[in-house]
Amino acid sequence: MNCVNSVTEVKLPYLNSLLLVFTGWLVLTLIFCRPLTKGTRRFYYFGIPCLILGVLMFVPLGMGVPIILCWIIYLPYQILQFFSTRQERILRNFIPLSVNILALLLSLTLIFVTTARANTTPELIKSLGGISPFYPATVHQQITRLSQRGPEVVAPLSDTLAANFERYEQVSAYPTARMAYCLREIGGPQAEATLQHIIEHHMNFEDSSSAKWEAAVCCLYAECAGERAVPVLSDQLNQAERSQNHFQKQVALIALARTRDQTAIETVLNHVPFLQEDLQADLTSRWSAAMISLTLQALAEGQASQDLIQSPVYHRLMLGLRPELKSESGIVWNQQWDGELDPEALKTHWSRLLQSKRSEAG
Repeated sequence: MNCVNSVTEVKLPYLNSLLLVFTGWLVLTLIFCRPLTKGTRRFYYFGIPCLILGVLMFVPLGMGVPIILCWIIYLPYQILQFFSTRQERILRNFIPLSVNILALLLSLTLIFVTTARANTTPELIKSLGGISPFYPATVHQQITRLSQRGPEVVAPLSDTLAANFERYEQVSAYPTARMAYCLREIGGPQAEATLQHIIEHHMNFEDSSSAKWEAAVCCLYAECAGERAVPVLSDQLNQAERSQNHFQKQVALIALARTRDQTAIETVLNHVPFLQEDLQADLTSRWSAAMISLTLQALAEGQASQDLIQSPVYHRLMLGLRPELKSESGIVWNQQWDGELDPEALKTHWSRLLQSKRSEAG
């Protein structure tokens, strides 16, 4: 239920406030417009509506949308009805009119204020951590809104990430990966520097609770910085080989492939036996195996450098990152791909492909 509520609050940030106003309006209207007599009639006029409203407050807030819409339409009707009454009834209807006007003005103010506040950069950044990964379209919507603001949001994103690392011993995966994705979308030296700093100073590749966001951030950094990320990721690979950290080695190789650099691709192809061995290992997690399979498939079937970053490795991580993309080369992605590879032939293939791309760019 909390996940549904958080998604509803992102799409309709004013809904909670309007439900509270509706509660107050209902109570005041019942007090001043209904004869609150004793016994059964009091229960009919006051008890049942409050009971229904109480139930609505505990179901997903999306159920309140039709009620709010009907109520906002009903309020002007009540106000207009006041002016159609006879002169001798105006004073008697003055209190209901005042309540209705106050409720309408307060509602419109809340809609404007809460919507404007929800669209500010700090609130958009804050919302990234509260959306369930089961709603990737909503996550992607918030990421897109932030990314479209361009370089001006890089500093707030970087500051928030730094504050989160300092404040919490166990970093929350959702906001970290999603803010890193925003930085990847925006790009630029400051975004690259922030992602690089996270990799170099805030990752140990040992805590299983951090595994997914660490893998995501490494891949996002590779996509953001391209060939400039190769030295950092190569250093991570060397550290992994010295410490015999299988997970760190997996992530470094998968990220190196996403740099679209010829030397990096050759390094990954040299480690194909290691990746295939990990793919078959019983202790390898499903999401890690999916990342390996998709990377090997991109290397084996890719016909353009973009294929290397379009393999949907984020899907299995369950972080709510971007929806799956279709490959420009028409690859049908398979998270359980386990085909045969010829590393030497693929080195020649990717060398020609990347050299052709450079000559076209030149």
